[in-house]
Amino acid sequence: MTRYLDTIPKPWTRTDIETAIFRSFTDAKAAIEETEEGKLWRSIQELEDSVWILNINISDLIDEISLFAERSQSPSFWYEAEGCAAEQHTRAVKRRLFNCTTSVMSLVDHARNFERKTPVPDYKNQLTTHFSTPGIHAFLQDLRNYNSHWRIAQSNWIISLGPTFEGRRARFVVQKKELLAWSGWTTKAKEYIEVSVDPIDLHELFFTYREHVHSFYSWHRGAVYSKYSVEIQQYLQYKRNYEGISKMHDWNTTISHLPKDLNPFQYINQYLSKSSIERVLSLPHRSKEQVDAIISLMDMDEFCSSALRKKTYALFGVADEA
Repeated sequence: MTRYLDTIPKPWTRTDIETAIFRSFTDAKAAIEETEEGKLWRSIQELEDSVWILNINISDLIDEISLFAERSQSPSFWYEAEGCAAEQHTRAVKRRLFNCTTSVMSLVDHARNFERKTPVPDYKNQLTTHFSTPGIHAFLQDLRNYNSHWRIAQSNWIISLGPTFEGRRARFVVQKKELLAWSGWTTKAKEYIEVSVDPIDLHELFFTYREHVHSFYSWHRGAVYSKYSVEIQQYLQYKRNYEGISKMHDWNTTISHLPKDLNPFQYINQYLSKSSIERVLSLPHRSKEQVDAIISLMDMDEFCSSALRKKTYALFGVADEA
């Protein structure tokens, strides 16, 4: 069956979308999501997800190393009778290292696919500029293959002591000899290993790489938003109209069937943030001004008809509308 919006030339107006919702709200939503503009926006969000996953995995690894540093100060941490917590944490670091290298490669693949379909000017130059540590990108890509196809990198802890207790430092490191036993390194990755301090500190490695990722993808996000602003605006306007019209009809149906003695303020925290609630409560209680603020804070100003606004006034017990 042909969807209504598929028969209407674009750009679609609010009236077009409202008519489509009345005919079939699921078809209307699907038609909007399947536009080229909708597919573009979805691919942007998927790339953002990959960046977020990598950031979370790096944070987990760094947190695990920090946890080892803190807990290893206790003598019982090293007791065999306690199950040797040091060994458990070492395994946890190796697991998180595996997750980090896997998500690095996933992000690389997603970014390459995105750039092929949705290119932006100066991409390659910016990639080189932001990933400014020579060879780090190539090393982490190959480290994923090392972990997946050779063996999990043997990360070990080193505790160094300074002249004071505050000078104590716990690190997790990978020996260069351990890495170079594998013959699969690319030229750039091998060069990175050879010029790095032995052993390679995992905390410093991923802390630096995370900064490069943040810097490059912040630039990339801005470049995408600028080049594809028309397409993004088109889709988000369709989406906004669909959601606003749907919410308007839901409100109208719900308010029409609510008990007359219901106190709407008992549900307000389900719809507004804490700061928005404070804004609402700073206004005269059960006033038009207060209800108008609620409608505005719920982003319904342009979708709330005069009839629905009067119903909302009555719901909140506005004196001259009750």
